[in-house]
Amino acid sequence: MRVLVTGTSGRIGRALVAALREDGHWIRGFDLAPAPPELAPDELVVGALDDEAAVERAVDGVEGVVHLAALMSWHPRDEGRLFDVNVRPTFHLARRAARHGVRRFVFASSGEVYPEVSPVRLPIDEGHPTLPTSAYGLTKLLGEEIVRAQHRRSGMPFCILRFAHTQAPEELLDPDSFFSGPRFYVGAKLRQLRGFPPSPAVERSIAALEAVATDAEQHYVGCAPDGTPYRMGICDVRDMVSGIRLALEHPAAVGETFNIGPASSFDFDEAVAYLARATGLDVVPVRLHTVAYRYDTSVSKAASLLGYAPRHTIFGMIDDAVRGRDAVPTAEAH
Repeated sequence: MRVLVTGTSGRIGRALVAALREDGHWIRGFDLAPAPPELAPDELVVGALDDEAAVERAVDGVEGVVHLAALMSWHPRDEGRLFDVNVRPTFHLARRAARHGVRRFVFASSGEVYPEVSPVRLPIDEGHPTLPTSAYGLTKLLGEEIVRAQHRRSGMPFCILRFAHTQAPEELLDPDSFFSGPRFYVGAKLRQLRGFPPSPAVERSIAALEAVATDAEQHYVGCAPDGTPYRMGICDVRDMVSGIRLALEHPAAVGETFNIGPASSFDFDEAVAYLARATGLDVVPVRLHTVAYRYDTSVSKAASLLGYAPRHTIFGMIDDAVRGRDAVPTAEAH
């Protein structure tokens, strides 16, 4: 199949291009920037999603589309840009894909459409109410509706994937990682919160982190105000790619919406203690006053209909990150 993948320079996009090429697909990438040469698609259209001429070139002659590209932010200053990047371009891409007769349009949505951090019931399955509270979650839900509406208008075959939080293993060891830094490292969480507009919840959380902060970086166990550790799931990028491949190729995926994520969630006290064995950093519990979360998301629908079988736990990801780190030659080794 000739497949267009948007967002090919991102962590999921790069891994997906490699996997689809192994499956024998021809890949056209679409992104603002090219991927590294060793991970580059067969052909690349460099452009922005709001460039309608570039979108037209990108969809011309392809049979499948995987729409990964999006702006991801929870900062109030980015709310207007979220709609500019995530909503209108999805409309133009889906409309042109339908005109070109694509055989499968896979849309990358998010657990933010529920949202996972404020569940009505557990576990969160695809029938859970969609009540997004962030601008990002709202743009993803609007993107879903755009794709469904295009199907109603043209019959375009589609599949919607609601992604869990997704990371590559090596990010877990990196305090500067966009996701892992603020989630597991005191200094990174402080930098994140200090960049947000002040509010009572933000200020109390900053004070709690400052009370334990040291010059050296530390891990923290995020807890609710009552001391209950957070709980969530993180999907290994390799498992996410396997879910996307099934959405693109499996006959049973057409017209369906699936959660794609890990097999189970983890408690932060257990995972951070395990992470600390790898990093050697101290661990402190911190009671935060921003959104507290404890949730489990079900992937049983994808498992039963598509054969989706996530293989990587947070603990296995940490082990893989350590193996990758230890395999890198040091300067002294040369």
